Amino acid sequence: MTTDNIRQKVVRLDRLLLDRYGRQGWWPTTRRKGEPPVYRPGEEGRTVSDPEAFEIMVGAILTQNTAWTNVEKAMVSLTGADLLDIGVIARCDGRLEEAIRPSGYFNQKAARLRGIAKQIHHAGGIRALRDCPTALLRDRLLSWKGVGPETADSVLCYAFARPVFVADRYTGRLFERLGLPSGSYDVIQSLVHQAIAPSAAAYGDFHARIVTLFKNRDLEPVAEALV
Repeated sequence: MTTDNIRQKVVRLDRLLLDRYGRQGWWPTTRRKGEPPVYRPGEEGRTVSDPEAFEIMVGAILTQNTAWTNVEKAMVSLTGADLLDIGVIARCDGRLEEAIRPSGYFNQKAARLRGIAKQIHHAGGIRALRDCPTALLRDRLLSWKGVGPETADSVLCYAFARPVFVADRYTGRLFERLGLPSGSYDVIQSLVHQAIAPSAAAYGDFHARIVTLFKNRDLEPVAEALV
């Protein structure tokens, strides 16, 4: 398969998933405390508020090694108890562990969230992070304990509206099934960046639709449609 053919297949996949699932409205954020985060189809790539950006960062940590339904429960607990705040989490006691218990690995995740909240505070807050160039901000995020490439890129794309694709394990499985290069996170991400014009909205929604594909167990129908 030539480079052009690979890029064309990624573009076809993007369009197929859009036709099949529509806009996904990621990343969901809270509108009313004590209620689940809300998706906003049609608002992909929007500039979120500072509190929403922090909520997305928290969600990106909580979703590690668990289903989003469990993260929703944790978010409801956090907002219902007025814990979803940088300063509060940085100095929070055992209430944090209890609130995020539904997400699993709650002791580890609570420690990571406290550390991240302190890092944000030391950096000058969310507003100061917004002023960082994308590459520098990514390096800073990756230096924080518990933040790997997938988590960092989720934060970049959804919290800071940077044109960065999240090449998660679902994307790797999909690309492998389609005969596309899937050898590493960087290879997959680079391929998407080359095939689709830079846009936080486009990259974020493509990633969201891939997650929906696996949630709906549609791998084989989609693969057959792209033959």
